[in-house]
Amino acid sequence: MRSALTRSALTRSALVCALLFCVGPTALLAGEDNPFKKAKVGDWVEHKMTGLDVGGTTKMTIVAKDDKEVTYEIKSTFSFMGKEMTGPVQTQKTDLTKNYDLIAAANEKQVNLKREKLAEGAEKIKIAGKELETKWTHLKITVTVNGMLMVSEYKMWFSKDVPVNGLVRMDTEVGTTKTRLELTGWGSK
Repeated sequence: MRSALTRSALTRSALVCALLFCVGPTALLAGEDNPFKKAKVGDWVEHKMTGLDVGGTTKMTIVAKDDKEVTYEIKSTFSFMGKEMTGPVQTQKTDLTKNYDLIAAANEKQVNLKREKLAEGAEKIKIAGKELETKWTHLKITVTVNGMLMVSEYKMWFSKDVPVNGLVRMDTEVGTTKTRLELTGWGSK
């Protein structure tokens, strides 16, 4: 019985992680400019997700942009307990006239979202052979999903030197499930 409950909890946690992963690792700290304003058609970023029994990759590419909106495609793969899946290509739009916030976007259909900033700072991180100046924020999010209370913690690092969304790394903890989303490459077509 305990094994089935643990597997069920892991499955729910993995689904939440997959939701965040597949929605696209697009984020900016609240109160700052929208990072998509600097993006150009053809700009792309790739991220890799790792965790216990979970993993995956995602590539986000800017496909259209005007003064008010940017459109991007997300291609992703996801594995859970050894089973690999390829997600359908998703097309997302972001309003350039507003600040962008991953946590709010990923939970926009949820109710009773509570956000608490635990800490913030600056740090140099070496990614893909380059050292990047980053700003980070550690958040605690409490939300009700299908009647179940979910508590998540996110630590997110951003760099203005990374195109598209600026996300360098995101560590996530949902229950006992921990994952890391990390930048693996970026460029322009």
